Amino acid sequence: MSQLNDLDTLVERYWRIFRVPHDETTKDFLGQCQSHTVRANGKPYKYFEQGRGPAVLFVHGLHSNLGSMVPIARSLLELGHRVVLFDAPAHGEALGSSTNPLEARELIRAICAQLGELYAIVGHSLGGLFALSAWNKDVRAKVFVSISTPANQRFLVDKFAEMHTVDADLVQELSEEIEKLLGADVWTEYSPSEIVKTVDVPGLIIHGANDEFVPPKHALELHSHWHGSTLEMLDGAGHFDIVASPTARTIISAYLNEGK
Repeated sequence: MSQLNDLDTLVERYWRIFRVPHDETTKDFLGQCQSHTVRANGKPYKYFEQGRGPAVLFVHGLHSNLGSMVPIARSLLELGHRVVLFDAPAHGEALGSSTNPLEARELIRAICAQLGELYAIVGHSLGGLFALSAWNKDVRAKVFVSISTPANQRFLVDKFAEMHTVDADLVQELSEEIEKLLGADVWTEYSPSEIVKTVDVPGLIIHGANDEFVPPKHALELHSHWHGSTLEMLDGAGHFDIVASPTARTIISAYLNEGK
């Protein structure tokens, strides 16, 4: 843990992304995909597509890259789905060194505009928040899969403050800076537990019972606000290893295959 006492440094650190490059397994997978380019936020971004059939868009979590979603994508490919993956702004091979929910939302909307109809969206961690915040009349799917998604935007600020030992006064100032960038309604507009109240499609909520980063109570909160959602709590799974969990893959595959 580190202590941050300067507001400018604090804001810069809050939005900074610790880039994780693609590993060899990810590169091999992408070598079998079609690559496409889309523009958002004034920059070019790539997304990758493989397979035929109902399209599933994957949105990875913070300080990660699209490779984290490859195990689930492989499982769905075997079931006849078309999978679409991309690096969020400043992640993996994407441009930039920092990002925010607005940039991620705009990229998702741009990709969806190019893709057309989606069967499902699968989001892990902050990727679930990004994808839900992008949801509108033009960004829709028949089902949504949320994996370890935080229920609200305020939690992210509190977690950051805890990790970096930020005092209460600076936390308040950081919150005010976030509102300046994203608007005063950021705490509802980018909070999944609020967004799912208006999401009119079924949702599968998967969360690790041993999640050390986003406590399981976030899954319970999402489930309580999301009409038609199904909750699966995975014993022994943590926040980061859940995307590679064979149990998670089996549950997701069965859920998506039901309505194909």
